[in-house]
Amino acid sequence: MAKATKLASGQWRAQAYSHTEIVDGKQKKIRESFTAPTKKEAEYLAAKFKMQNKRTEIVNISLGDAMEGYIDSKDGILSPSTVRQYRQIKRTYLLDLQSVPLKAITNLKIQIALNQDYKEKELSPKTMRNISSLLSSSIQLYNDDFRYRVTLPEKERYQYHLPTQSELSSLLRSTEGTKLRTAILLAICLGLRRGEICALQWSDFDYEQKLVQINKAMVLDEKGRWQIKKPKSYAGIRTLSVSDGLIAELKKIDAASPMDGLSPTRVSQQFARALKKEGLKKFRFHDLRHFNASTMMAEGIPDKYAIERMGHSTTAILKSVYQHTEDAKRAETDKVINHCIDTFLENSSHESSHKIKNP
Repeated sequence: MAKATKLASGQWRAQAYSHTEIVDGKQKKIRESFTAPTKKEAEYLAAKFKMQNKRTEIVNISLGDAMEGYIDSKDGILSPSTVRQYRQIKRTYLLDLQSVPLKAITNLKIQIALNQDYKEKELSPKTMRNISSLLSSSIQLYNDDFRYRVTLPEKERYQYHLPTQSELSSLLRSTEGTKLRTAILLAICLGLRRGEICALQWSDFDYEQKLVQINKAMVLDEKGRWQIKKPKSYAGIRTLSVSDGLIAELKKIDAASPMDGLSPTRVSQQFARALKKEGLKKFRFHDLRHFNASTMMAEGIPDKYAIERMGHSTTAILKSVYQHTEDAKRAETDKVINHCIDTFLENSSHESSHKIKNP
C-alpha cells in the first residue's frame, strides 16, 4: 500500500505507479499523485487508482519484451560485460517462456522453465542465479506487484587451486622475457585480476612513492569488443603498495604499457599453454590471486586490509580461500597421522607374527 506524506500546506499526498514510458531512450516509471486533507483519504485514493489501473500497461508486452526493456534501461549504467551477459542470457535461455505475455507469467511457469533449462543444458548454480536475477528485475520493472519466488540450486563450492612456490617459480622461469610473465608477476605480487592487469598504464605507477593506482579494467562490451572501463564496484578502485623487487622487475620492461595490447582472453590462453609446456596441473590464471590472498592470511593480515588490497567489498571470497587453505592443511595432517597409524599397525602385526612362530 502506498504511504502518504504530509505536505507543507498541511495536505497529504500519496503516489501510485501508473505506467512505464521511454524517456530519452530509457525506461522510466510514471507515478500518479493523489492529495487529500487526511493521510487515510490520500492513501485510499492511491490504492483505488492502483486497483483500477492494475496492469493495463502490460497487456500486450511479453516476458522477452520486458527483458529487452530492462537491459536497454540499464545500458550505460551497468558494466559492458554485465549488459553483454544479460543479452547472452536472453538469446540462450527460457526461449519458450519469453513468448508468454507478461500478465500471464507466474512463479510456477518460471520455476518449470528454469528447471527444464537447468537439466537439459546442465547449467551451473551460478548461471541459474544470473538468469533468475535478470528475470526478477525485468518483471518487476513493469509489474511492481509481482512477488518473485523461485527455488534455485544450492551454490557449488569452487575447489580453488593454490599454486605452490615451486609451480610459480617454474612458470616465471619459462615465461622469461614475455608479457605473460609480467601478468603473472602482477597477479602474484598485487593480487590483480586479468582485466585490471591488461588496463594498466605506466602512468598508474609511482616508483618514488612505491604505489600503483588500480582504477580501471579491460572488459568486453555487448558486441565482443575490448574496452577500458571503471571497475564494477567502488571497492575495485584502490591504491596498492609496490615492493622494491616488483619495481625492479617492471623497470626491465621496454614497452608502451605493461601489457602492451594483451587482452584478458589472450592472457588465459597463453597461461594455459605455459602450464602445459611445464607439465603443471591445469588451473586458472585467476587462481594466482588466491595465492596472493593465502599469503596475506598466512601472515595474519587482518581481513579488512586483505579485502581492500584484493578489491573485494566483502570477506566472502577471502573466507572461501581461507577454508580451502585449511582443508589443504587438514589433508596434509591426515596424511601424516594415517602414516603413523599404518606404521604402528604394521609393526604390531610383525611382532604378533613373530611371537606365534617362536612360542
